[in-house]
Amino acid sequence: MNPSEIRLLSAGSVEPGLVRAVAAYAESGQGRVHVTWATTPTILRRIREGEVFDLLLLTSAAADTLTEAGKLRREAHARLGRVGVGVAVREGARVPEIARPADIVHALERAESIVFTLATSGLYVEAMLRREGLYERLLPKITRFQTGPQMMTHLVQSRGDVLCLGAIVELMMFHGRGIHCAGPLPAPLQHATDYVVARTTDGTSPEAAAVFAGYLSSASARAILAQCGVDVTGL
Repeated sequence: MNPSEIRLLSAGSVEPGLVRAVAAYAESGQGRVHVTWATTPTILRRIREGEVFDLLLLTSAAADTLTEAGKLRREAHARLGRVGVGVAVREGARVPEIARPADIVHALERAESIVFTLATSGLYVEAMLRREGLYERLLPKITRFQTGPQMMTHLVQSRGDVLCLGAIVELMMFHGRGIHCAGPLPAPLQHATDYVVARTTDGTSPEAAAVFAGYLSSASARAILAQCGVDVTGL
């Protein structure tokens, strides 16, 4: 691989913004980035099993875990931004009120089916439902998916009253393409996950990886990410 080209293993929760940022980076002539998409739990597994990438884009908590395991360089990881959780339904279906926690509870209880993932956003949704004392009661109508795109495909093809809870960036990406993004969870139920970009210890293009990580911290890249739903305030 050309020294200016890098391999990036990225969580899918930031896909729309990252795709555009990678394209802008390539157009600037600084180099090419080959992106492989996976959930954060899958990223952890693949890196532990020895797969080699130059950069990882994953949750800050997962980055800390891999740093302690010697898989990521012990250096400041570039903060990409935060991604919250939102609510979506099939396009044309009834759109629930979601402004207050009570609205969410009502929507969950009224839904015929509830879908979320086994990825980062889905792990939070499960924890939130357990905290609110709802999980066991709702479990018979909950369906989990490995990835956001798998969940979106199911939602588009679904019938009846299906409520989807997922990373707001992914819901926005599919808005108008068979689903309707109703908006974010209300603040008392909301959780924003921090994502970072980190260099691996065994990557083959460390210098190019550092340049791209720096680009993702630039004002121009953050503007692209913000347009796609990533919260970059305060970075």
